[in-house]
Amino acid sequence: MDTFKKTLITGGTGYIGSKLINFFLKSNHEFVVLTKSKITSEKNYFYLEDLNKIPEEAFDGVDRVIHLAGISKDINKRDEKTIKKYTDANIKYVENILNLSIQKKVRSFNFISSTKVKDLNLNFSEDNLKIQRSIYSYTKGEAEKLVKKLSNDYPIKSNIFRLAIVYGPESPGNLRYLINLLKIGFRPCFFFLSNKKSLVHVDDVVRAIDFLSINGKKGEIYNVSGHDYELNQLTKIIAEVHSKKYINFVVPKIIFNLLSIFIYPKKDFFLRLKSEEIYPSKKLKNLGFNFSKNLYDINQSDF
Repeated sequence: MDTFKKTLITGGTGYIGSKLINFFLKSNHEFVVLTKSKITSEKNYFYLEDLNKIPEEAFDGVDRVIHLAGISKDINKRDEKTIKKYTDANIKYVENILNLSIQKKVRSFNFISSTKVKDLNLNFSEDNLKIQRSIYSYTKGEAEKLVKKLSNDYPIKSNIFRLAIVYGPESPGNLRYLINLLKIGFRPCFFFLSNKKSLVHVDDVVRAIDFLSINGKKGEIYNVSGHDYELNQLTKIIAEVHSKKYINFVVPKIIFNLLSIFIYPKKDFFLRLKSEEIYPSKKLKNLGFNFSKNLYDINQSDF
């Protein structure tokens, strides 16, 4: 079993990153943060104005890197500006951090990816980018390939974490829209759907990252997915947690199908809503990790 003296975190001001920092503060673990946000003057925070100019002094004494930074918004734009933005943040930045980690002889590199990469049925290539549903999934997939190649070529232990839908207090993303809808008293019901989604509490994500960076096998990809819920079960639990009286708004199948056809900007949202998205965490559990939270803990956090 490995233990680490000092950890460098990218994306430390984001939702998961801030929880990870609180986890390290509680355990008195030494850390530094690379961030593009000018929010603190703390000496262990390094401001990044340019993703290609990473301050080498940030790596002093670091033996573990946890790379959370990147653009996580899932969009279907394909213009040149968007492609460059996602490529720079989700591929080139990973390469820069990993190369510097290798140069500085960091022992462990941990890359936070997404279960959405697993849904890509095509080989990654520039041509395929034009027909992929998600530039986010594409760039995360390319970064995974990069991490695996460089970790095979150099003596650095890498792990890749594919996160399912993350929830917790004030969680961002599409789940936040659903919670806000339930808070005002409307519960959308899709009784014609029985598909399930894998969700994971942010506390379990933080603990899994720390656990796998120590116990994971070099070059492995691990799903971090918690528990599975049917969509209607999910909305029911969230409404119960908020102790909210709500009106069941039954969405007819024909209306749902029409919306998924004609509301172009949200086509991917409707496709995802009715798709089965189950990602078992068997490899993680086989190493001895247990998920401690479920959806009833959505408003609670230990960190």
